[in-house]
Amino acid sequence: MSINMGDELTHLTLEKDDQPANKYETYVMPCIAEFVGLVIFVFIGTMVTGNTAAGNLWLISIALAHGLTIALLIVSIGHISGGHLNPAVTLGITIAGGVTVLQGICYVISQLLGAMVGAAFTRAILPNTTYAACSGGAHAMGGGVSITGAIVCESLLTMILVLTVLLSTVDSSTTGKALPPLAIGLAVLVGILAGGPFSGASMNPARAFGPAVAAGVWKNHYVWWVGPVIGGLVAGFIYRVFLASADRRLIAGNRNKYY
Repeated sequence: MSINMGDELTHLTLEKDDQPANKYETYVMPCIAEFVGLVIFVFIGTMVTGNTAAGNLWLISIALAHGLTIALLIVSIGHISGGHLNPAVTLGITIAGGVTVLQGICYVISQLLGAMVGAAFTRAILPNTTYAACSGGAHAMGGGVSITGAIVCESLLTMILVLTVLLSTVDSSTTGKALPPLAIGLAVLVGILAGGPFSGASMNPARAFGPAVAAGVWKNHYVWWVGPVIGGLVAGFIYRVFLASADRRLIAGNRNKYY
């Protein structure tokens, strides 16, 4: 389903009645786009963590780099794959009925592979001392933050991000009205500003997984899977049950129009 954003076109969902006829355009091409997108996103995201010269602006530079990169990637590959670029986002969109379960699984595999390649590029480029100092861009919890607190933080931040995606792109009421790349990029940016010093503000299991593999940093790694998955599930539930337009909403909605 093409979603008009003024002068831009993006494909964040593929409806059953207008899916591409061949398997390449349905599965292979979108997965390649997600793979390439994650290579770029994780490369930029991990490289910027090594910019110690930013000093007090370090967190702001990280937030801007991640938010702007997501926005740029959605503009560039959104018409191919929807620009999910995040397993938690793919989970939420799958729950919302935007992609099939099989498509969602293919997306997540492509995202994880792309994240590993992007993180490997960072390891090949950064000086050893710089790479070690920033742990290759791998996430870490802030001092004194409990495991439970970090998971709750990641869950809430991811829920905000995924709800932003669903309400600005998947929902039929936003067709031609929302600016998804800007909205989603800002959701990533403010999430990092708010939660970065405490939970790492991953909001993206692939972003956490790639650097963990490249740098071998696995401490508390499950936090950046459990939190975002919970956030994606909650966002998908809230959307489908309460906030979706009538063609997708499960409560007082027109099921016949969707199904």
